[in-house]
Amino acid sequence: MTKNAQVSSSSDLLEYLISKYMTGDKDWFGFTEQRITGIYLAHEIAKRHADKMTAKEVAKYARELNNEIYFEFIKMKP
Repeated sequence: MTKNAQVSSSSDLLEYLISKYMTGDKDWFGFTEQRITGIYLAHEIAKRHADKMTAKEVAKYARELNNEIYFEFIKMKP
Protein backbone atom coordinates (compact mmCIF):
# COMPACT_ATOMS: atom_id res chain seq x y z
CA MET A 1 0.00 0.00 0.00
CA THR A 2 1.49 3.34 -0.99
CA LYS A 3 1.49 6.62 0.87
CA ASN A 4 -1.53 7.81 -1.12
CA ALA A 5 -3.37 4.50 -0.99
CA GLN A 6 -7.08 4.56 -0.34
CA VAL A 7 -8.53 2.61 2.54
CA SER A 8 -11.83 1.11 1.49
CA SER A 9 -12.18 -1.76 3.94
CA SER A 10 -11.04 -2.90 7.34
CA SER A 11 -8.53 -5.19 5.60
CA ASP A 12 -7.02 -2.17 3.81
CA LEU A 13 -6.80 -0.25 7.07
CA LEU A 14 -5.17 -3.15 8.86
CA GLU A 15 -2.70 -3.65 5.99
CA TYR A 16 -1.81 0.04 6.09
CA LEU A 17 -1.34 0.10 9.86
CA ILE A 18 0.81 -3.03 9.81
CA SER A 19 2.97 -1.75 6.94
CA LYS A 20 3.56 1.53 8.77
CA TYR A 21 4.28 -0.24 12.04
CA MET A 22 6.78 -2.56 10.38
CA THR A 23 8.89 0.37 9.14
CA GLY A 24 10.00 1.00 12.72
CA ASP A 25 9.31 4.72 12.40
CA LYS A 26 7.22 6.09 15.23
CA ASP A 27 6.37 9.48 13.76
CA TRP A 28 3.83 8.21 11.23
CA PHE A 29 0.97 7.77 13.72
CA GLY A 30 0.19 11.37 14.50
CA PHE A 31 -2.91 13.19 15.63
CA THR A 32 -4.68 12.96 12.27
CA GLU A 33 -4.10 9.22 11.99
CA GLN A 34 -5.31 8.72 15.56
CA ARG A 35 -8.51 10.65 14.85
CA ILE A 36 -9.21 8.75 11.63
CA THR A 37 -8.57 5.42 13.36
CA GLY A 38 -10.79 6.43 16.29
CA ILE A 39 -13.66 7.41 14.01
CA TYR A 40 -13.31 4.19 12.05
CA LEU A 41 -13.22 2.13 15.25
CA ALA A 42 -16.33 3.88 16.57
CA HIS A 43 -18.27 3.11 13.39
CA GLU A 44 -17.18 -0.52 13.35
CA ILE A 45 -18.01 -1.00 17.04
CA ALA A 46 -21.39 0.69 16.57
CA LYS A 47 -22.22 -1.57 13.62
CA ARG A 48 -21.56 -4.65 15.70
CA HIS A 49 -22.80 -3.56 19.13
CA ALA A 50 -25.52 -0.94 18.60
CA ASP A 51 -28.00 -3.20 20.34
CA LYS A 52 -25.80 -3.42 23.45
CA MET A 53 -24.06 -0.03 23.74
CA THR A 54 -25.14 3.59 23.63
CA ALA A 55 -23.44 5.98 21.21
CA LYS A 56 -21.58 7.53 24.14
CA GLU A 57 -20.32 4.12 25.28
CA VAL A 58 -19.16 3.31 21.75
CA ALA A 59 -17.30 6.62 21.44
CA LYS A 60 -15.68 6.19 24.86
CA TYR A 61 -14.62 2.62 24.10
CA ALA A 62 -13.23 3.60 20.68
CA ARG A 63 -11.22 6.42 22.28
CA GLU A 64 -9.84 4.11 24.96
CA LEU A 65 -9.01 1.43 22.39
CA ASN A 66 -7.31 3.98 20.14
CA ASN A 67 -5.22 5.21 23.08
CA GLU A 68 -4.22 1.65 23.96
CA ILE A 69 -3.21 0.98 20.34
CA TYR A 70 -1.10 4.12 20.37
CA PHE A 71 0.64 3.48 23.67
CA GLU A 72 1.06 -0.29 23.37
CA PHE A 73 2.07 -0.53 19.71
CA ILE A 74 3.32 2.85 18.56
CA LYS A 75 5.01 4.31 21.64
CA MET A 76 6.18 0.98 22.99
CA LYS A 77 9.72 0.76 24.20
CA PRO A 78 12.06 -1.66 22.43
